[in-house]
Parts: sequence; C-alpha cells; structure tokens
Amino acid sequence: MKATILLIDGYSGIRDSLGHTLRLEGYDVTVASNGQEALNSLRDTGFDLVLLDVDMPVSDGWDTLGQIITVSLSLPLIVIKGGSDQQRLATQEGVTAVLEKPLDLPLLLGVMGRALAETSEGRDKGTRPESR
Repeated sequence: MKATILLIDGYSGIRDSLGHTLRLEGYDVTVASNGQEALNSLRDTGFDLVLLDVDMPVSDGWDTLGQIITVSLSLPLIVIKGGSDQQRLATQEGVTAVLEKPLDLPLLLGVMGRALAETSEGRDKGTRPESR
C-alpha cells in the first residue's frame, strides 16, 4: 500500500517538482498551496506524513504548523525550511525532522522512510508513536 503524503508549499514550482518526484518514488501525494488548503485536506483525508514549508508567501507557515500539530500530534511532520529558525523548529513538539533548502532528495527520502516505518510500528503495536 502506498504511503499518503500531504505536501504543503506556497511555490507551485516546488509543489510540482517535488510532488512529481515523490510520486515516481511510489508515494500518493496530495499538494496544498497554503495553510487553509492543507487543513481542509487533513480534515477530509487520512495522511501518513506531512511535508511543510513554513516559508509560505500566502499564509503563515508557523500558524499552519501549530494547527497541524493540534489536529494530529501523532502524524509525522517534516518541516522544509529555507531560513535560519532551525533551533525553534527542532524543539517544536510534533516536528519529526527539519530539512533545509535546497533539499537533498536522498536525505529527504531516508527521513520519510524512517518516519513512516516508526509510525507503522506504532500502529502495529496499537500505540501512538512518541512525539519528537
């Protein structure tokens, strides 16, 4: 069964290229261009993992981050960041990993694979994965 990924990025070029690449890797990818679209998708569809760029031009990615964590703390959440707020993100409850732009695709795929495996193990044992 394909893992379902929600990719949230305000830039269409990144959404299109990363979404296409992840689909080629076998993931079922839904894209959102802003926080409101993302939250609507989260309410309507079950996802296995979220990729979020907090530097969105239309809506505040920090607000979106907080709302996603509130909706589903157990959902693996990988933050993609171009700026320098790494410490703030690294200590944010609910954030699985923080990756900087430009993305290193093998690193991203490895982090995604580990996060999905941990989540799957938690489901298999009937427990929630620990938040990071």
